[in-house]
Amino acid sequence: MSYFNRNKWWGIAFLVLLALNIATLSAFWLLKDKRNGPPPAQRSGVVDFLVTELGLDSAQSNTLKELNEIHQRDMKEIRRNNREAKNSFFDLLSEPTVTDSVLHLAAENAVKYEVETDMLTFRHFQKIRQLCTDEQKEKFDQVIKQVLRMMAPPQPGNRNGPPQRREGGRPDDGPPPHRDDKEGPPPPPEK
Repeated sequence: MSYFNRNKWWGIAFLVLLALNIATLSAFWLLKDKRNGPPPAQRSGVVDFLVTELGLDSAQSNTLKELNEIHQRDMKEIRRNNREAKNSFFDLLSEPTVTDSVLHLAAENAVKYEVETDMLTFRHFQKIRQLCTDEQKEKFDQVIKQVLRMMAPPQPGNRNGPPQRREGGRPDDGPPPHRDDKEGPPPPPEK
């Protein structure tokens, strides 16, 4: 094979690899929104679900949408702070000697944002419940756990959201946890 033919094949191989890299990076860039949490349509699905299930009128529905927008904005800020606190916590890995008190303080700082998330979510639903009439409050009390499951992030390995619950509250994704009390499954027969 001559020198020019050999270089021609290397050039073609280079261009093919370059095209594949561009296609891969483009796919990652175009699909990044699908990986960053539930899409706005799914988040509004919770609002639509509440409007339908509770039978909210238009004024209640508009107020619910405003409350939801405020809640999402506040949650975004807490998530950002939580991410920064966790990054600071794991940045301590680069330090050769870290005292337990410094580590404990950094861990507490990261965990406090999880508490803020729970408090903010509780207050958010408390405001939604206050919008309701007495009949709607009864229905709200019945569906709130379902709403919370709808809002839960997907579990690792399950990209479709939280596991579906069987009768008795057990997820469909495996056997019940072992319990030492008398309500657990009977022991296997001895041979």
